[in-house]
Amino acid sequence: ARPLPLRTPARVRVRAGALARVSAMVLALGICCEILATMVGTIGKQLVSYSTRAESKQAAKAFKVSGLIVTTLIGPVLDMAAYTFAPQGVIAPLNGLDIVWNTCSAPFTLGERLTRRHVIGSGLVFIGAASTSIFGPHHSTQESLEWLREVFLSWRFLAYFITFGSLLVVSLVTLSTRPKGTGDKVRGIALGCTAGGIAGNMFFISAGLGLVRSSASTGNWSAWSNWLPYPVLLCGILVAVSNIPFMTKGLQEYDALFMVTLFEGCHIVVACVSGAWVLGEMGSMAPGRVVLYWLCILLIVAGLLVIQTAPSARKNSDRPLRWPSDPADEAVEKEEEEGAARTARDLPVPTAAQGSISRQSTGHANVIVWASWSGIGSASFAGPDGDVVDSDEAWTSSEEEPGASDDDDDDADAKSIEAEESPRAEGSRRG
Repeated sequence: ARPLPLRTPARVRVRAGALARVSAMVLALGICCEILATMVGTIGKQLVSYSTRAESKQAAKAFKVSGLIVTTLIGPVLDMAAYTFAPQGVIAPLNGLDIVWNTCSAPFTLGERLTRRHVIGSGLVFIGAASTSIFGPHHSTQESLEWLREVFLSWRFLAYFITFGSLLVVSLVTLSTRPKGTGDKVRGIALGCTAGGIAGNMFFISAGLGLVRSSASTGNWSAWSNWLPYPVLLCGILVAVSNIPFMTKGLQEYDALFMVTLFEGCHIVVACVSGAWVLGEMGSMAPGRVVLYWLCILLIVAGLLVIQTAPSARKNSDRPLRWPSDPADEAVEKEEEEGAARTARDLPVPTAAQGSISRQSTGHANVIVWASWSGIGSASFAGPDGDVVDSDEAWTSSEEEPGASDDDDDDADAKSIEAEESPRAEGSRRG
């Protein structure tokens, strides 16, 4: 028999160095896939948000369908590839880059106003996300059927499942009590937290695809003869898809900067906590490195809070959004608005002979309301800020008013005839 070659220390070091280089290349590939996934996700979310502002229904439908295709098909595929090649603790914080891309592009694509808080918050998110790639876990666990049982058939997974399920039920109850159209911030927070929380449970994908990678590298597919890997992969697919309806509703009802920030914040926190608690990715890390990692996560959360305290990002939310125009177009629009204001100021005010006149003051304009035998009318005039509330005359016929009777009409006609004939009778008596 041929004797086996002895493993000298030099050969062991060379082999260990080669494995380290391969591991670093695989980690870099996962990070690149996630960065690309955040860019694609930003494009899809902005397409969905723009669909609510398009001027025609066909364009709105086209934008919405395109955005859903991008966020449903292309984005999840890149996410799965990222979680296959790199640990969840490294990939999850990189989702914060979605906020950075959205903040940089939303003023040009969606016409949303960018404030100083948006810039500061996005900078904190970017620094925290980049730092987690340095201090996060870099080792990859050798997934196997025994490891899968240790993770998903344990009290730690059961405790996490009960806690997350309870919070999800509370969020769904909140959404049911505040239906679409309320427009309050509580509904927006519930939508963002629900979508981000569901999307953050990426440990299903990380564990299932990790087992696929391990089986392919070793050539041992015996683990797939067991039932456990299949529900794990099925839950991963459900997590990747079920958050999309909540995110779509949030983008259609609220500002993209507000909703994307909230979604990514919850996504990052849930993914980091579940990776550390369920998968135990930080068990072999040094305590100092673990502390630095969680400080980076707090930096990301601080940046998200800064963005959330910023004022509303949407400009002219009551008008269909248009692409940024040149100064000449803005001057024409301003002149048209001033012309409408002057027209409203020059509207003829009915005289006392037409009926009774009352002047009412509102928070935006002075409204003149008059009543006569021909109906009820109103005209709104520009207030101190120059805004025109309503320059059209709203007439309501007295015949259509509820409660009006024929006797009242006869009395009104008789009084008007007497008012017209009384000056003539006085003049005849004086003659």
